[in-house]
This record gives sequence, structure tokens and C-alpha cells, in this order.
Amino acid sequence: MWAIVPIKTLERAKQRLANVLNEEERRSLMLAMARDVLTCLSKAKHLDGILIVSRTAEADVLASAFSTERFAESPDANLADALTQAADYLIEHFNARGIFIVPADVPGVTTDQVDALIQDNVSVTLLPDVEHVGTNGMICSPPNAIPFIFDGKSFKPHADAAFANHITPRIMPGSCFALDIDTPSDLQTLLAEQPRSQTAAYLMRSGIAGRLAEQQAQPERHS
Repeated sequence: MWAIVPIKTLERAKQRLANVLNEEERRSLMLAMARDVLTCLSKAKHLDGILIVSRTAEADVLASAFSTERFAESPDANLADALTQAADYLIEHFNARGIFIVPADVPGVTTDQVDALIQDNVSVTLLPDVEHVGTNGMICSPPNAIPFIFDGKSFKPHADAAFANHITPRIMPGSCFALDIDTPSDLQTLLAEQPRSQTAAYLMRSGIAGRLAEQQAQPERHS
């Protein structure tokens, strides 16, 4: 079982936070979240390896720091294409029999739950976001059990794809994968629920946490 961690080009990371974080802050936030995810995965007992999928230069630094493999997708690949290419690479070069797709923006993931999810997986496990719209994690054994979609609204299509291939997916709502970071309220939830994470430490150290708290309090002062 291999984990695949896709990391977008950092210059384009987290555009939905552009109204509260500048480009350098979004870049640093993305790196902090990736470090949380990779720290968690590197301690998992039931993973044989980790593959970072990215064309960004920072991926080399992360791969070196966490002793992972790194794969650069083709320049014109979207996320689904990049994951398909990565899965094929792991099958060909490492004889991978299963993959665990873990986005880099789920900094609340825990090693215990990662190991438990791998142990309990039969064929396909889907980890939806809070709204059950997107897919925040997915285990496939074999790696090409179903096609990858990942268009922001992929949870139901992934489930439908599993059923179409005569697979009953294991669906795990409310997991530690449910919180992905896209909005200021997501950042505040992370600060409350994962105060010891590297991401929370960055938010506190950078002053972003204080700014978010002030913005949240402003409507109360004007009421």
C-alpha cells in the first residue's frame, strides 16, 4: 500500500483564501499543511511508501525531508490525470497493489486512523468532505480499481464508479479527512481542533490566527 500526496503549484494554491491571505502566506500555509500530512503518513505502519506528485520545486525539498519518492506528472495533466499517471508509475516500478490518495490540505489527519483505514479496506474506501460533495481521501486496491475524477464534486461520481465496477465502496464520513482547508472558517476550525499541528503553529506564529480572530469579532463590535 502506497500513499499518493498530490501538491499543486504553490503559486496557485488556495485561491479561495486570497481575500484574507497574501500569496506568500498561502504558499507557507500550503507547505505547513503538507508537512502535517507527510509527518502523519511517515509514521503509518501499514504504508510501504509515500509518493509526492508535484511539479513544484518545493516538492523536492519535502521529498528529501521525509525520505519519500517524488513523481512529476505531465505538464498538461489535471489532478485526475496526475493521479492516474502516479498510480501507473507505482504499479510499474514498485509493484504497488494498493494506493491511498491523501490531499496535502487535510492537516488534521492522524496516523492511527490512516492505519485503521488501510487495515479495514477491502477494495475501495471513500473519505468525503464535510458536505459529502468532494473526495478528501481514497483507498483503491488494486490501484486502478476505479477511475479518478477529483473535480471538486467527486464523492458521488467516485461512489457511482465503484458500483459500476461491481465494487461496494466503504464510505467513511466524519473521518479526520473531512476537514480540508479552503476558507477562513476552515482555518478557525483547525486552530480549535488541532492546536498542536504544524499548520496551527504557522497560523499563530505568522499572526494570521490573530487577524482571523479580529475579523470574526468585527460584526459583534458593530452590532
